[in-house]
Amino acid sequence: MRIIEKRRGYFLGTHKGAEIEIDRDPCPGAPERKFYIIVRWKDGGYLYQGWSPEGVNTMAEAKRDAIKGACL
Repeated sequence: MRIIEKRRGYFLGTHKGAEIEIDRDPCPGAPERKFYIIVRWKDGGYLYQGWSPEGVNTMAEAKRDAIKGACL
């Protein structure tokens, strides 16, 4: 995974040609879902987009969920 930008609560990087963007922003209706994840392919199509599942509490777990959810 290549890091493009990283700061507290935010990650932007690439993995196997896909762009991964993760923002720590709890879901208003479900505070146990802590990250919003977007994975885009090279052509701009979305491979994965949405709130992280319950139990994802760290940025590292959110990155693993993004890769798994996008089937990378």
